[in-house]
Amino acid sequence: MVRPTIRMSEAHIAHIKSMAERAYPEECCGLLVGRRQEAGVVVVTRIVDSPNVHPERTRDRFEIDPKIRFDLERDLRGSAERIIGHFHSHPDHPAEPSETDRAMAFEPELVWVIVAVADARAEEIRAFKVDEARGAFAAVEIEF
Repeated sequence: MVRPTIRMSEAHIAHIKSMAERAYPEECCGLLVGRRQEAGVVVVTRIVDSPNVHPERTRDRFEIDPKIRFDLERDLRGSAERIIGHFHSHPDHPAEPSETDRAMAFEPELVWVIVAVADARAEEIRAFKVDEARGAFAAVEIEF
């Protein structure tokens, strides 16, 4: 069985961590653009930041600006790139899916990249994908 993998550059990781640190103690968020390769492998080609537009609880919830997503989807039409996932931070919580994340996982093809932030310092970064058979998240390997 092929293990799901996401390939990201060190610059992509640094960018996500920087966003998380600047947003602290709120959650940051954004979209991952790239290409699907062989079974289970996605490659990030760029990151599109979004303000966290959750209407009430930006400390422990995130919502990507719908206009950013719709504009990006329109811009990607006819290209080899696609939205392959998104990222968000967990202020003062581990880099693993929360119950809220599980409830909001509507697109099983997307990779979820989560960065833990403690005292305004980005720490662990991990990736996940919805395992539809189990109704839960499964770890995705991050390659640089």
